Amino acid sequence: MRAIIQSIGILFMVGLMTYALSAEPAEASFISRVQDIYNAPDKLNEIEQQYKDANEQLDQAQQATQELARKQEELQAQNGQLMEQNQQLMAQNAALQAEAEQAKQKKASFQHKVYVAIGVVAALFVAYFLAIRIWRHVSWRRHRPFREGGISG
Repeated sequence: MRAIIQSIGILFMVGLMTYALSAEPAEASFISRVQDIYNAPDKLNEIEQQYKDANEQLDQAQQATQELARKQEELQAQNGQLMEQNQQLMAQNAALQAEAEQAKQKKASFQHKVYVAIGVVAALFVAYFLAIRIWRHVSWRRHRPFREGGISG
C-alpha cells in the first residue's frame, strides 16, 4: 500500500509540475508597461518609416504602371502607323502590278503589230516578185509571134 501511495504521490507531483509549466506567462508588471510607453516613440518611428517605405514602393509601382501604359500607347500608335503604311504600300504594289500588266499588254500589242508589218512587207515582196514574173510571162507571150520570124524572116 505504501508503494501505491508513493506512486500516487509521484503522479500528483508530475501532474502538478506539468500543470505549472504549461501555465500562461504572467502579465507584464507596471515597470514593463512604463518601459513600453517610453519605447513607444521608437516603435512609432519604426512603423512610420515602414509606412513611408510602403508608400514609396507604391509610388514606384504606380510610376512603372504609368510608364508601361505610356509605352503601350506609343506601341499602339506605332502599330497604327505601320498598318497605314502597309496599306499604302499594298495599294502602291497593286498599282505597280497593274502598270506592269499594261506594259506587258503594250509589248504584246507592239510585237503583234511588228509581226503583222513584217508579214505585210513579206507579202508585198512576194506579190511584187509574182507580179514581175507574171508581167514578164505575159509580155513574153505577147511578143512571141514577133520573135518567130526574127530578122531572117
